[in-house]
Amino acid sequence: MTDKMTKWGVGPRFTFYAFIYCMIMFGLTIYLDPLLEITKTLGISYHSLVLTGTILILLGLPFYLSSLTTVMRAFKEGTLVTNGVYGMCRHPVYAAWMVFFVPGIALFINSWSLMSAPFVMCLIARSLVAKEDVYLEETFGQEYLAYKQQVPAFLPYGWVKRRIT
Repeated sequence: MTDKMTKWGVGPRFTFYAFIYCMIMFGLTIYLDPLLEITKTLGISYHSLVLTGTILILLGLPFYLSSLTTVMRAFKEGTLVTNGVYGMCRHPVYAAWMVFFVPGIALFINSWSLMSAPFVMCLIARSLVAKEDVYLEETFGQEYLAYKQQVPAFLPYGWVKRRIT
């Protein structure tokens, strides 16, 4: 049996490692400015980046808040949530940062190096959430295993996957 999981799961460790990587990439952006500017490479306006970044962040806010409030309530009640944003991906709290917030921020600051962060964050999350997965398997058994087979870990496309199969 694994250690007791807190309501925060592996979130604090994920946040710490992701924050360190993002700060390094932000420093690289400043140091190598303007070499790593998205606008220079793609030849698009900064206003387009800001608009796209704003859209990503606005889409991410309800996704994140919904997933956070849902998981906190479910943890307190000792239930497994498999609908709503949890029907799209198993770890939407982490996904919100990888899919919406960090790419949106990278567009705001016009940084290719920071745009690499979601990929690194995915690698970090994959290694860390294994502990959460074990806890959930031990707690919810076959119900979680069936859910795990149907719903992707991070990319919120679970509802598409279920409709195709």
